[in-house]
Amino acid sequence: MGRGAPPLLPPAAPGWPSPLPAGEPSPPPAGEAGRLDGPSMAEAAAALARIRVEALWWPAPRAGAPRPRALAFGAAGLAAARARFADADILRADAAAATDPERLEAAFGPPADVALWARIGGAAVLGAAGEALGEAPPPDPLALLAVARPRCPWSGREVALGAALDAQALLRAAALRARGPVALVGMSRWKRRCLAPFLTGPDGPPRAARSLAEAGDGPRALWGDAGEGDPAAAGALRVEDGFLRSVGLGLRHTAPVSLAIRPGPPHFDATRRNAFEQTVAAADFTPALKARAAALRAQVLAAGLTKYNLEGAAALPDAGGRLRVLAPGQVEDDASIRLGARAVRTNLALLEAARARFPDAFLLFKPHPDVETGLRPGAVPRAEALRFADAVADRAPAAACLDWADRVATITSLMGFEALLRRKAVTCFGRPFHAGWGLTDDVDPPPRDRALDLDELTAAALILHPDYIDPASGLPAPPEIAVAALLRARAAARRPLGRLDRAWRDALSWTLNRF
Repeated sequence: MGRGAPPLLPPAAPGWPSPLPAGEPSPPPAGEAGRLDGPSMAEAAAALARIRVEALWWPAPRAGAPRPRALAFGAAGLAAARARFADADILRADAAAATDPERLEAAFGPPADVALWARIGGAAVLGAAGEALGEAPPPDPLALLAVARPRCPWSGREVALGAALDAQALLRAAALRARGPVALVGMSRWKRRCLAPFLTGPDGPPRAARSLAEAGDGPRALWGDAGEGDPAAAGALRVEDGFLRSVGLGLRHTAPVSLAIRPGPPHFDATRRNAFEQTVAAADFTPALKARAAALRAQVLAAGLTKYNLEGAAALPDAGGRLRVLAPGQVEDDASIRLGARAVRTNLALLEAARARFPDAFLLFKPHPDVETGLRPGAVPRAEALRFADAVADRAPAAACLDWADRVATITSLMGFEALLRRKAVTCFGRPFHAGWGLTDDVDPPPRDRALDLDELTAAALILHPDYIDPASGLPAPPEIAVAALLRARAAARRPLGRLDRAWRDALSWTLNRF
């Protein structure tokens, strides 16, 4: 491995934080294979084909970037390029970061990193002055790949060539979506801060806009179903929390590692075909994707992860051998209730319906953590809850409640999906995104185009539909990297300083939410 070889691959968006951390590389996340040997010629050839087909050799260009036929490095390279191409088709290399390489044929000048990557992408790389017109043979792209040093953008560790290409494909796709820059419409400063690492691209970070009119015709993002019914919102990205969000509540101003950022109605809108259904319709559930989903599900379950990963020590009741049914409460003015609930629309109605459907079961009611803060509606007086439930799990961790249950009875709660991940039975009184695929007991099933098995639903919900970031680097990341970040955050939150920090943040957040 040549120590002077260029790293693989170039940054997905110029101006982003360096994907390689300072100092010694950190250990790789669980499951990441280290790179011990260079690629074989067959591996290099397959990688070269993928790099060219997917344009992975070039960072995502800026919106409206020029498309030159040639790049020129230095005065000699510019003179040589002019001998071959018209002035209008040449771009000096100091502007190369803004280039859209769709028509790029050649790079003239010393073999700088940009020129080498242009050669890997299929352009000629010609030396300056006497060699500029092609007398010297261009660098061999397979030889360049053989001496390149693939590195994981999130850990800095050398990885296999295929893993580096997967990382570059993810970063480039995120950067392409974020060109513009994206206008964040009508969002609070807090939400804009949360979205910035997800939507920072080659044109810079997202910008604030107070209204759709102010946002203009460029790319726009709205939170949830904001602007619903406004024709000007057509085509905008819709933002919602991901299904593995954080260690702490968003209501308590805990930043997410996962968001769903998609055009079309959000996943909880059961009144029409939504973005999650579009994700499923477009998915190719290959054996490799299903195996990855199964491994990710095993990682999530082994760690006991849920959406918010809240701590708690409440003892759960002994059901005395009866069927254990968990009824998770919800925020009653939440959009998922408004757009996904059917006849059952309140927490008390959920308990009544669950008791009627499972008359002999031990029914445990778990209030929603946002409701327990006192800041959101949906509280059920204990006496009222105990008319139907056998017990109330105040402030009990979601993971412990799911482990306790044989079945979850829900309106549209994400805990229904989390129960499916644990292979628990689920009854849906509403139409959540995880209902209707053949995995749930649906009181009023939503129409679906197909059935899904558990690996396919996991792949759609945890891999294909949401977007993730790595908080350490600030870069978009795959779910496996985000899961490792959640585990680090949870471990930090359990330490004394972490508990103190959480208490301070909770107090500050309570003040911000109240006033």
